[in-house]
Amino acid sequence: MKNTTLQTRAAGDPSSDTGNVAPGKTPARPGDSDASRVAAQTCRAPASRREDSLPDLPDLEFPEVQMELFDPAVHLRGERPLQGDDAAGDRLPLAQAARHNSRCALIPRYEDCRALWDRYAMLAHIREHSSKVADFAHALAVRAVECGMKVNPDAVRAAGLLHDLGKTRTIAVGGNHAQLGAAWVMRETRNGPIAGAVLFHVFWPFEARLKAASGVCGPCPERSGEIRQVQFPAETVNAGQFMIAAVIYADKRTLHDAYVGLDARCEDLVRRYAVSEAVKKRIMLSHEQGVRIEAALSAALGVELQDCVAVNGRLCRADEVSA
Repeated sequence: MKNTTLQTRAAGDPSSDTGNVAPGKTPARPGDSDASRVAAQTCRAPASRREDSLPDLPDLEFPEVQMELFDPAVHLRGERPLQGDDAAGDRLPLAQAARHNSRCALIPRYEDCRALWDRYAMLAHIREHSSKVADFAHALAVRAVECGMKVNPDAVRAAGLLHDLGKTRTIAVGGNHAQLGAAWVMRETRNGPIAGAVLFHVFWPFEARLKAASGVCGPCPERSGEIRQVQFPAETVNAGQFMIAAVIYADKRTLHDAYVGLDARCEDLVRRYAVSEAVKKRIMLSHEQGVRIEAALSAALGVELQDCVAVNGRLCRADEVSA
């Protein structure tokens, strides 16, 4: 029998910005009073958490990790035969290489990410969304390299492609798609920075270092949208921190498969998922972080990002694209 429940909930995962949802439950939609009552009961935060804002957590020093784009001809050469659980797990080539490569972390290629989409049965509309997020995040990384930052655009693209890997599963059975996806990415790739970007793409509790860096280049000209030639100190924000910020921001600028402003994305989440004040509060906390990250990245990259979209791997003004 066709799984109509999964299809009706395919428009989004309540864990995107709203926390966990019990198995079998779905956020309310306009005109669906029964669903509204059920969702309101299941999504309500515990009393101890309902009124408390998230605490300020200490900053983290992300270690620099050497990474290389996965190349089967290089990284699978002379591979030892798999034994035990490795052999029984029917691992993809990237996973096989990652488990026996101690020299560096491997970056999934586009085809490796698509293979993981297939393995974890990602829905078609989530694939389209993930592709758009990856394009935007990659464009941010390309600009960062031009500004002198030590960022790997291939790794940032892979993180964008995989950021919603767990979403199809949590739509069906509940749970936190960021946590589940990060666990799957770590198991399949052994790439900690990419798994970390997946884990934190809804909310990043360690953004203090990025916020401090936002003043390095000063504010951008008021809504000019012009890219400035700036020298951004590479040591101020390292590759792992930039990757997380880029994926968070690209996701918060992508509504389904279209680029929109942060406010429009937030309004859509509130409309679809804010079945209680506690859920709405979590959505707004995430939105506020997105605004801070936009300001920090705009200053770091020398471009007013609210006016930009990604086209052919580059940041472009939205009005120039539509003209």
